[in-house]
Amino acid sequence: MWTALRGGLPCLDLSKSCLTSLQNLAIASSPVLKEIDSRISEANDKTTQAKVANKKTIRLDIFTPGLQYLLNTSGTVESNGHKPGFFERLGGLFVGKIGIINDLLGVVGVPLFNAVNGGSPNVTTKAIQVSDLQVRIAELQRGRAELADKVKEKVATSLSAFDDARVQYQMSQVMVRRHIVRFQIYQMRYIRGASSTEDFLQQQNEMDRSKTQVYDAWAKLRRTLFDLKLLALAQKTEDD
Repeated sequence: MWTALRGGLPCLDLSKSCLTSLQNLAIASSPVLKEIDSRISEANDKTTQAKVANKKTIRLDIFTPGLQYLLNTSGTVESNGHKPGFFERLGGLFVGKIGIINDLLGVVGVPLFNAVNGGSPNVTTKAIQVSDLQVRIAELQRGRAELADKVKEKVATSLSAFDDARVQYQMSQVMVRRHIVRFQIYQMRYIRGASSTEDFLQQQNEMDRSKTQVYDAWAKLRRTLFDLKLLALAQKTEDD
């Protein structure tokens, strides 16, 4: 059953090797991290081209709109006087806090990057120093590493939650089997007249409650597994 449930997941246990495997899979599957890697690669390519051509500045209009927005330094100052930093702009692309991995692993990627503040005249005409660009690339790489760490942390939490749900489900199965056996004994006693109707109904209610606990534990198991799949595979499976 576990093999069928895990779908595209390589494993579902709390071992260090399994956790590492799931974390690496989540990082490799994340559309957000893929897009960041693509933007870093784009910026590095343009920097290399500028160095080969002995250029000290690069015009922002040669970059894709998403990267133009990230590299632009003439952003709006907030009401408290704070000017959003380089990586804060990246967080702004997701319309939410960058620490919330569930938001980051939603369906956000190329369309969103290409749509945010890419066509502004001051963005497309501004030039940036090559040395400054290298610093911002390093900042983007550092921010990317922070996001990857958050993904790893979320995977670890989700795997632990799944394991807890699995144990609860298995324990509930054991308990309901015991209640079924106990109920069968009371049923035989009731048929023989050795037990009252009140005791019989009480035992029946306890058995029904045990069955309900199994269903609840099963639902919780599937929810935690769904969360883990969403993180590790960055997509929904057909049976979810």
